[in-house]
Amino acid sequence: MPLKPTLRWTAVAATAASVVALATSSTAVGAAASHPSPGAGQCSTAPDLARVRAGGTATEPELYSANEANAYGVIKDAPRLPNGSVHIPTVFHVVSDHTLSVAEKARWERLIAAQMTVLNDSYAGRTAPDAADSPFRFSLSSIDWTVNSQWYTVTPGKTERDMKKALYRGNSETLNVYSANIGGGLLGWSYFPKGYNNGRDYIDGVVMLDESMPGGTAGKYAQGDTLTHEVGHWLMLEHTFKGGCSASGDFVADTPREAVPQFNCPTGADTCTAPGLDPIHNFMDYTQDSCMDMFTKGQVDRMNDAWVNFRKVPTS
Repeated sequence: MPLKPTLRWTAVAATAASVVALATSSTAVGAAASHPSPGAGQCSTAPDLARVRAGGTATEPELYSANEANAYGVIKDAPRLPNGSVHIPTVFHVVSDHTLSVAEKARWERLIAAQMTVLNDSYAGRTAPDAADSPFRFSLSSIDWTVNSQWYTVTPGKTERDMKKALYRGNSETLNVYSANIGGGLLGWSYFPKGYNNGRDYIDGVVMLDESMPGGTAGKYAQGDTLTHEVGHWLMLEHTFKGGCSASGDFVADTPREAVPQFNCPTGADTCTAPGLDPIHNFMDYTQDSCMDMFTKGQVDRMNDAWVNFRKVPTS
């Protein structure tokens, strides 16, 4: 099966792959530099999961149709790996439209270091009293620097594929992060962990708005949660509003059902009659960075199962 792309907070089903993208509108569905609002479920050739900035226009169609029938669907149950036991090498590909000065490179190195701290805190459950710890920890393996004006404003499609084919490093266990001034009002996008060894492994990874890193200029989307959100997709989490108020929802039992993505931080929002308020503090909703602070135990279980089933490289 082909890799399923996930744009930052906006999921779209593609012909050969699904994509999730983040847009810049509260009426857009997906995840990106800011979070999008619900869309009409149209199909697109964009990546699987994406995050969109409030005020954007991205939509987020279905990812699996009816293929997932239970809590984990096509993901088989796997033994729970110990917290902190999976160390993921992370490669940052910094794309710009000009040769960076020493000072500019130093700034991006500071932002990347801060981003790695946010990522590890998020997946270690250090962000909220009820946040779940996970097996996953991330270490910065390398940073490379690329000058390419076309790639600098990349959007899902041919330009994205050309960029990744040239820059991708590692294997299914390597997190490739492409930071740029991405176009389309997106905060970022990512791909689900499926379909390796098909000659297109390089499409894997996360594309993110560079200024969404902690200390960046993306306003309420500049605390580093775009990457946290997109890595959630990279580990096969759906948006919390996936499926709306239906019983299947996002295929995770302990995330309350949510009819639509939420933006900003609407305390007390409750869009479904099922028990529980909308999970506005969950990293997989579309709220602003200051509002997001947790994964649930069920989400960690799903990521664990996806890692074992799809990303973990078999040992001989």
